[in-house]
Amino acid sequence: MRPALLLALLAVALLPGRQTFAAEPQRAEQVQSDVSTREISIQSNFTGVEIVLFGSIDFTRAPSLDEGPYDVIMVIRGPNRPIVVRRQERIAGLWMNGASETFPSVPGYYAVLASRPFRAVASKAVLKNLGIGFSNLDFGKTAEGETEDNGFRASLIRLQEEHGLFQESDDAISFIGRSLFRGSVQLPVNVPIGRYTTQVFLFRDGKLLSQSQNSLQVEKVGVERVVYMLAFHYPFAYGLLAVLMAVSAGLLAWTVFRRE
Repeated sequence: MRPALLLALLAVALLPGRQTFAAEPQRAEQVQSDVSTREISIQSNFTGVEIVLFGSIDFTRAPSLDEGPYDVIMVIRGPNRPIVVRRQERIAGLWMNGASETFPSVPGYYAVLASRPFRAVASKAVLKNLGIGFSNLDFGKTAEGETEDNGFRASLIRLQEEHGLFQESDDAISFIGRSLFRGSVQLPVNVPIGRYTTQVFLFRDGKLLSQSQNSLQVEKVGVERVVYMLAFHYPFAYGLLAVLMAVSAGLLAWTVFRRE
């Protein structure tokens, strides 16, 4: 009876219209991120600001709070601008500008945050391809026929670091639970205006799994915006206005002292 029963069950399973269900495949992890503010206004009392980047990992496979297999790297990048680096040389007892090099596309602000030392997160090739780290930044091509001087490049990076415009911070991202994470970065008082991009990269075992991108705007408001627009977009009108104001102030002072 047992062989007959097994044959009957097999026949029922193979009847037309019967459906078999396979296990649903595991979905790949995806990172979602955002920034605490999308607009930063610079006024006369601006002293810098801290922004917070946060996110979550969808379809996480982390087994527990203490065994998270993921690494996260955040990159905040400001608008590009040309910068000229000059070498100071002593000539006849005086310090004068010597050789120089122009870098046509330097980020006005650049910061890297990581959940652990980012050079241990992925290989040099991966970091270079993603432009993560000072050494992997592309400052644009030099003039035709010129070769990039690493001394000028190193000086540029050093000066940007001293002004707080270039930052690298290991262990600056903390995980909250199995899938949430956050990190913060300081924008200094001299931060340039323009559109900033924030990129979040999710790694596991040195492999890039997912990335997310957002943006924020830094702009001057009020009188500072008017002065900035005049100085950079209408330099002739700005210079003329400055001369008129200086002459008016001089005439006013002359009139006051003359009466006395």
